[in-house]
Amino acid sequence: MEPFSPTPDDGGERLEVQVYKALFDKIRFGTYGLGQKLPSEHELSEEHCVSRPVIRAALSKLRDSGLIVSRRGAGSYVNSGVPTDTMGYTPLNSIKDISDYFDFRRTIEPEIAARAAENGSPGAAKDLRSIAGEVLTLLANGQDSVHADIRFHTNLAKLSDNYFLSETLRFIRPHWIFVGNFVRSLSATRVRKGERMTKEHLAIADAIEDRNPIAARKVMLAHINGSERRIFKGEKWA
Repeated sequence: MEPFSPTPDDGGERLEVQVYKALFDKIRFGTYGLGQKLPSEHELSEEHCVSRPVIRAALSKLRDSGLIVSRRGAGSYVNSGVPTDTMGYTPLNSIKDISDYFDFRRTIEPEIAARAAENGSPGAAKDLRSIAGEVLTLLANGQDSVHADIRFHTNLAKLSDNYFLSETLRFIRPHWIFVGNFVRSLSATRVRKGERMTKEHLAIADAIEDRNPIAARKVMLAHINGSERRIFKGEKWA
């Protein structure tokens, strides 16, 4: 990676935004692993050729995005999505863990969608479309949409009428929120309208209304693959 050298007039962006993007990419591509301590403010200041107030502003933006956490007297660490209760899976520890998270979802959610379609109805599809519209509106207003997105998927799990499938989504909820915050931070570096994701959500709702488990399984798999590509391969959000 080329040494970072910010310029005050780089597309009109403030220095702290440029540093934020540089640090975000280092987290995104694994230079700083999940749970890893970041260099000190002094070290970051020298590395990025900016003042410490600029570094503090960039770190504040990363904290607001949920990507790092600060520990008093110990510095800043990359967030690892610590579970909120004693049940469920351990925190994420690496970028590979995020990749495994998507692989896990590919394993269970197409089956959830297929079973939901077997129990589908116009009313259930209408509820899913309403949530998909809520996600799109939140994104359009630059607001956090991750909880609405989780609600879309947990509603599907309830439709599957299988206790263990529903509980499995509950167990990965902390990781889902963390990855959702990670995705939201991409909006600082690229346009994120959510139109493609919404089309995927609506296609799932259509399969539920049609009670078509084959289509539901297929479109859910495409949706999860699309979400992963949008993080790791730079696919456009629009």
